[in-house]
Amino acid sequence: MLSRNEKRIDNLCISEGFEPKDVYDLTKILLEHYRNGFGTSELFRFNLDEEGIKRQKAQMRRDFLEAIKMPMEESKEYQDRLYQNLRDCPWMRQVLDTILDAIGASIEDGPLYKRIIENYYLQSGGRSNEDMARVEHLSTASIERKKREAIKFLGICLYRFAHRREMEDVEEISYVGTR
Repeated sequence: MLSRNEKRIDNLCISEGFEPKDVYDLTKILLEHYRNGFGTSELFRFNLDEEGIKRQKAQMRRDFLEAIKMPMEESKEYQDRLYQNLRDCPWMRQVLDTILDAIGASIEDGPLYKRIIENYYLQSGGRSNEDMARVEHLSTASIERKKREAIKFLGICLYRFAHRREMEDVEEISYVGTR
């Protein structure tokens, strides 16, 4: 049985044209890459200047927006590689933190969703369900449900963030082209 919050999140996914299960699966892959490669981005830090970082962000954003629209079963390997590359971008953590801050401030369970994502995926040696349940004063079943909600909500927020940034870039290019 889905909670009221999960139904809302699922409706948000559907309104953006995505299957909630796919949003969950893809976001979980990204988060697991991030957790499993904790600190790896420092090893792959390239000496990019400000313009190089801007180009890298734009290309990764376009690749992400393309990958998320692909049918899951046909593109899992491509998406897996893309998410590994995203994890290795030193600026990706800042993007995740920005989105998690927005999630934390946006809905009733937002602060809990933020803590769940941070504690499970964004720290080395993430917490167990039992530990999170104890800390949050919830049952392990409730934590598992909230984790599923948090992952889906983060996924759709990542998509919306990337899509909005892409539209801003398109508008900027259009504006510059009309001057």
